[in-house]
Amino acid sequence: MSIPQSLLPTTCDIYRPFGAATPLQTGVACRLVPDLNNRDLVRSTGLFWTHYIDLSDSIDIRDGVTRTVGVNNLTYADGDEVRIPHALGSRYVVVWVEMRNRGDATQYQRAYLLRHEATWPGP
Repeated sequence: MSIPQSLLPTTCDIYRPFGAATPLQTGVACRLVPDLNNRDLVRSTGLFWTHYIDLSDSIDIRDGVTRTVGVNNLTYADGDEVRIPHALGSRYVVVWVEMRNRGDATQYQRAYLLRHEATWPGP
């Protein structure tokens, strides 16, 4: 079992890799949450995001952010792109994906996203 569908009020399309012309999956149920209060994690991990989505544990969504040691730039070329609510919606790059409630009946995934249009002042 996964997170109840009633807790996933919107949908998204997933593209692989970021910038792909056609979606890998469409109409994926999700819940979008703004998350700009993550500065402590930014300082400790070097990753930053603007939103996250919760989605079923069975969805194939992949992060792929890399960073070269000693360089303060992130590379998103291998991460998925999420468009919410669909192909014409806002574009996000998948920064990091984690499984939540692992082994529980309500197991689900949380994907941390960086809005493509956003700029970030840095930590």
